[in-house]
Amino acid sequence: MTSRDSRLDTVLEAVVRLYSRTGQPVSSALVVQWLGGAVCSATVRGDMGLLEREGYLAKPHVSAGRVPTDAGFRAFVNRLLVAPPGEATAGRSLRALVDRELERSRGTHAMVKALAALLCRLTDNIGIILGPAWDQVRARRLDLYPKEQRRVLMVLVLDNALVRTGTFAVDLDVTPEALDDAARILSERISGRTIDEIRHGVLASLDTDDSDAGRIARDVARNGASLFDDVEAADLELMGVANVLDEPEFSDPGQLKRLVKFLESPREIRSALRRLSPENEDGIAVWIGSENPIGELQAFSLVSSPFRLGEQRGVLAVLGLRRMSYDRTIAGMQVLIQGLKQLPRGQEGPT
Repeated sequence: MTSRDSRLDTVLEAVVRLYSRTGQPVSSALVVQWLGGAVCSATVRGDMGLLEREGYLAKPHVSAGRVPTDAGFRAFVNRLLVAPPGEATAGRSLRALVDRELERSRGTHAMVKALAALLCRLTDNIGIILGPAWDQVRARRLDLYPKEQRRVLMVLVLDNALVRTGTFAVDLDVTPEALDDAARILSERISGRTIDEIRHGVLASLDTDDSDAGRIARDVARNGASLFDDVEAADLELMGVANVLDEPEFSDPGQLKRLVKFLESPREIRSALRRLSPENEDGIAVWIGSENPIGELQAFSLVSSPFRLGEQRGVLAVLGLRRMSYDRTIAGMQVLIQGLKQLPRGQEGPT
């Protein structure tokens, strides 16, 4: 839709917002009420008829009101995407919440899960986070801590705000001093190396003396290999499925089945997010209904954007109904992206 008639834009926006709230066809009387009587009923009826003929609205039944089509939602969303960040809704009021939650989770192994929970809370939809791919993440250091019965906790600190941990046995009693020295030996070997490099031989050739620290380092290099062997392509977290299940659209069991089928396949989710996320670092992509190339999700909408933790790239995504609150979703995602960008570089990991 062009800007040739701003009143048509206003009427379309009213229908989109009213339908998004209720899921019910919208009458011209409701639009007049929404607009505060600024436009008369006859004019609104004429505008809604024109919007229907142009493909932005549809009438599900002869005597019903009208609902937005995918094209109608698209025209509405396109205006949101060119608006300054946070102005479509009270986006600025979300910033304090985002900053507080990011500070609380920054540097913990649960940051990806925390991001999914935060995105769900910001948008009131299903929040999905595809974390940075592990294989190319670089190690910063390795810490060792004594446990009972000759067991050692290994904490691998990475440059993407996440850690990997594992516990395993060693062949001798250990002292804190020996563990510190062993951790230093190992950190010197792995610092700056990718997980892929570490997993494929960096520790295999470790040659140390027969001191306690050297023996511990060799044990860690041998027994701690499993910490790298089970690294997944990327961490995946999703939160908020209950946010959408009570909506009337799920009275159709087929809709619920398609959603559950998608959400139960981490491989499919990873593949979809990589395909649908824009390459543009600052881009937010919105896939509405039939625009979505994922067949089982064509009754839904998906909003996605890349983000970075340190030097690594992940994907934020929101999955919801076609009539989701796009302004709230886009504003929440914009605020979260800005908060992630302002995390201190080099301090995203555990301290």
